[in-house]
Amino acid sequence: MTVELVSHTTGQVSRLSSKAFGKLLHLAKLNGWWPEKAAQDWPEQNWDTQVILPYIGPYMPGSISKPDAEGLMRALIRASATGQTAIDGSVQFASSVLLQVARAGGFHVRFNAAALAGALH
Repeated sequence: MTVELVSHTTGQVSRLSSKAFGKLLHLAKLNGWWPEKAAQDWPEQNWDTQVILPYIGPYMPGSISKPDAEGLMRALIRASATGQTAIDGSVQFASSVLLQVARAGGFHVRFNAAALAGALH
């Protein structure tokens, strides 16, 4: 499944796999991000998307405010500086995309409409 990140400022749409997006939110949390909408008792070291999903549920789909995006950006920069986003190529690329979106400010997360339509047929 793919998620689309729509910038509140520019309207630009970026796409990421929902798995990479979930991993990056989790990684950001482990690097100091305090999400506005999510529970603070996230599992510490588990990358299993099914375990993480209930904790990031408010963001899939949902909105990330400008202050939340700023915190997310700082945490991803920290994770990047320590090499944590280099887990694999797809996560490293997704991190670059998410950083670019967060730098522009708040954004909305939605499921890719084309992917949803294909899943229904």
